[in-house]
Amino acid sequence: MAAIAVALAMATAFAERAPGAQAQDVVNFDIDPEITGNSADTLGTVERCYAVTCPSAECTWDGSSTFDGTSDYNIDIAVFGDTQAPVKYDAELVYDPTKVHIADPGMDDLIKMPGAVALSEPRPGSDSAHAFGAIYLAGGPGTPDDGTLVRVGLDIGGSGIVTFTLSEPPETAYTSVAGSHVVELGRGHLAINASCAVGGIAELPHVGGSGAASRTALAASAVAAGLFALTAGAWYARRRRVR
Repeated sequence: MAAIAVALAMATAFAERAPGAQAQDVVNFDIDPEITGNSADTLGTVERCYAVTCPSAECTWDGSSTFDGTSDYNIDIAVFGDTQAPVKYDAELVYDPTKVHIADPGMDDLIKMPGAVALSEPRPGSDSAHAFGAIYLAGGPGTPDDGTLVRVGLDIGGSGIVTFTLSEPPETAYTSVAGSHVVELGRGHLAINASCAVGGIAELPHVGGSGAASRTALAASAVAAGLFALTAGAWYARRRRVR
């Protein structure tokens, strides 16, 4: 019985420690297709869908030409939640390369982590997924609070609705001064010379599941550890009785 009690104590301790592998609370990643009011530590209204007219004061694409390798419009990868000062991040943006490419000079992948080493893929990018990232090898940390993590420059080459999503962890991740965070992922839509009302896009909810999946996996690990410990404890008790 003593062995079983020890096993139960071990399983309980493991279950209590498992969530601690992640630092504090969830950081939400979202796509904001209209960046007014956004900065490293402030967020305006995060739009689910935004209709932009090109050409206009907002967008430099002429409405007919193909890609030229220069950004015409900017969107943000924003973070909110337990946004403690970051020391490392990863974010992989998935998009429709028939309508937009990733390009300079609108890009800023160090807006929240000035002075860090950029780990982002080179621009222009045109293969439907683009990886951004940064890490402090010295100095830091970055700017805390909700705000823009990456300002993404878009080279526009076609009209229509573009849906932006983020790849699941580990391709998208947030590490702060407190450690690694569970992340939740959102999506956004940009209607280029089109309407957000088409197909009810403005009403689409956030993409979910990554944070919940991580927590479920941790809970499952804790349960498995508890079962293993109980089995081992019972085996040990039987062996003592046999001897």
